[in-house]
Amino acid sequence: MALSKSLPSGQVPMLCQMCEESSEIRWKCLLCDFLLCTKCQKLHKKVKSTDQHTIIDIKDIGTYQQEVSNPPDINNAPCSVHNGQNCCLFCQTCEEVICPLCILHAHKTHKMIGLAEGYKSTLKAVKDFHTEVEENILQTVKGLSKLGLRETYKKSKYESERQTILDRERVLKNEVEKHTQNILTEFDHQRDFFKKSVQDEQNRSKNIKKDLEIRRESLGHTLSQNKAYEVFSLFKQERALRAVGKQEVKQAITKFKGLPKYVPGKQPFLETQHGELIELKDENEQDTFEFQVLQKFKTKLPIVDDAVWCEDATLWISYFFLKRYRRYN
Repeated sequence: MALSKSLPSGQVPMLCQMCEESSEIRWKCLLCDFLLCTKCQKLHKKVKSTDQHTIIDIKDIGTYQQEVSNPPDINNAPCSVHNGQNCCLFCQTCEEVICPLCILHAHKTHKMIGLAEGYKSTLKAVKDFHTEVEENILQTVKGLSKLGLRETYKKSKYESERQTILDRERVLKNEVEKHTQNILTEFDHQRDFFKKSVQDEQNRSKNIKKDLEIRRESLGHTLSQNKAYEVFSLFKQERALRAVGKQEVKQAITKFKGLPKYVPGKQPFLETQHGELIELKDENEQDTFEFQVLQKFKTKLPIVDDAVWCEDATLWISYFFLKRYRRYN
């Protein structure tokens, strides 16, 4: 309101005829006869029901009107086959402009129309070609977008699957280390048992050896004295020992239960113990998405034909007969 008061009468800035908010008018839709701001111009082009409308910069309105009022000179189109001849008709059969000589030599029986009508149909075909190219570009862009999404998804999937493989590797390593530790513990236990058995037998044999050495010294001393009394006495002692079996010397035990031998598993490492890579029957089955309703809006429109979501988080909707768009934040 302050802006309108500061301007002289008759100079109130015109608002965009679509959003009725912005005064920065830069575009015009020739079919709707709407003056548009840049934001609404982009929105207008996105809507399917208006994607064939001609929208031009307001600076080019004069040039466009001049082109409309001054159509191209189709009567002086030179023939591409016969030099010096101008085309006079349009051959619908061959879909090309022709001169009088062309008619005589190759197009006598063909269906022909005037140049103006032929130009009109050709111009429409060229515009259709342009629309087709635009549609192909749009489809290509959509394809690139899908490829980007697939690449992002596959990258995430790769990292996830790779981490799963590494996690499985850690589990197997832990299991192998645990089993190895159990084997080593049992092996150490049997080694200690063997070591103790040998040590006990060594101690017993040393005691026997010590007793035998004492008896040998006693017998040797008696024999060296050459005394009959001591010989009879020692003989009596030795005979008594033999009578009760104490003179019997048990030989040292040299055979023990040996240490076990480690035998590596003969069965090769199986894929079932770690896992394997499998090809999915339908690679796209993982790329399915499920949409959820996050927010609902109420509108008085009987039907919503078009809906466009903008980068500024606004939603524009329209009904065909309304010829205007409504914004929802």
